[in-house]
Amino acid sequence: MRGVVVGVSGSAESDEALDWALHEAQWRGLPLVAVYVWPGRRGMQPDEYAEEVERRREQVLGILDAARRRTGARVEASVELAEGGATDALLEAAADAEMLVLGRRRRGRIGRLVLGSVSSEVVERVEVPVTVVRKDRPHPPEEPAPPTDRPGRIVVGVDTSSASAAALCHGLQVAATVGCVLEAVFAWQITTLAPLPGSWGYAPPIDEYEKFAAARLDELVERALAKTGVTLPADRLVRTVVHAPAAKALVEESATAGRVVVGARGMGGFDRLLLGSTSRQVLEYAACPVTVVR
Repeated sequence: MRGVVVGVSGSAESDEALDWALHEAQWRGLPLVAVYVWPGRRGMQPDEYAEEVERRREQVLGILDAARRRTGARVEASVELAEGGATDALLEAAADAEMLVLGRRRRGRIGRLVLGSVSSEVVERVEVPVTVVRKDRPHPPEEPAPPTDRPGRIVVGVDTSSASAAALCHGLQVAATVGCVLEAVFAWQITTLAPLPGSWGYAPPIDEYEKFAAARLDELVERALAKTGVTLPADRLVRTVVHAPAAKALVEESATAGRVVVGARGMGGFDRLLLGSTSRQVLEYAACPVTVVR
């Protein structure tokens, strides 16, 4: 496995993603690969522009060194240059990675999607967990970021889908490795759970739905714990049931979380490339990095 793969370009968004990826690699004891994609020189043989390639490599090494100084992270890291289309190059680089990390474009004045076209397509197609990091707050290039020895709380959106189960397993494994709190959030609505088994169409009080949702969450968490073999102390495994649309609940949780983890909805045929609406909304509006798991 290649550890953490991060796309770099020298932009502010890319720098934020690189900083986060360095921390993630250090927290999890993984190597990091910084991938820089450029079009190359069409109609020329590689040896004809070898000097330019080497110059670009030095530039990317400089970007990596600056990020090391900002974060204070000490991890095994390397740089790769890839020629061609950005989407395919990043997908290829991340094919055997533990995680791919991308920066997130700021929202434009007319409200366009916060993901750029490359990031959006990569998230739709990548098979490994992918984390999209928002541009948080500006800091001088050489100013060290506040030290951190572990990530903030990991919030996982849980429902009954297989993608959600994969997201929960991923979150549990990361939380166990880095020693942080995991909060499993089951957001429910009556349209999601009704009717209750044996209710014969009767609409019970809201608290009965909540108890039913809590029981389902317990089942899903215990199943994920058994599958991963992870053991977390009670104070580091929080189970939250909330009566609200899933995207709204997760976006609200993101304000105080270190990251949000969601599953990408699996669908058949061509539509398998499409994210579910909840995942898309969380990617667009969350206040912290978002990891999408298939």
